[in-house]
Amino acid sequence: MRDVTKTKPSHHQRPAATTRTGAPVAPTWPSTAEGMKLAEEVKACSGLSVETRARLTREIIDYEASKGQCTQTFSRKLRKQLRPNAH
Repeated sequence: MRDVTKTKPSHHQRPAATTRTGAPVAPTWPSTAEGMKLAEEVKACSGLSVETRARLTREIIDYEASKGQCTQTFSRKLRKQLRPNAH
């Protein structure tokens, strides 16, 4: 019989990005250079509400988390949302 329980110490280590309560720590600012540049543009845009700025910044962070970096297509899409409506 083979013991299949996880007895190695490495199986019992906590991930580095957790708090004492065990909840994961979510990033609050983009980590890549392009993501930081986009987030600064969002932050500097005076025509947006605080909620919209927070939503767009979260989109950048989420995109980086899933893709690893911000693509040119994503950057263009996000910058279109920063422009005032031409109605």
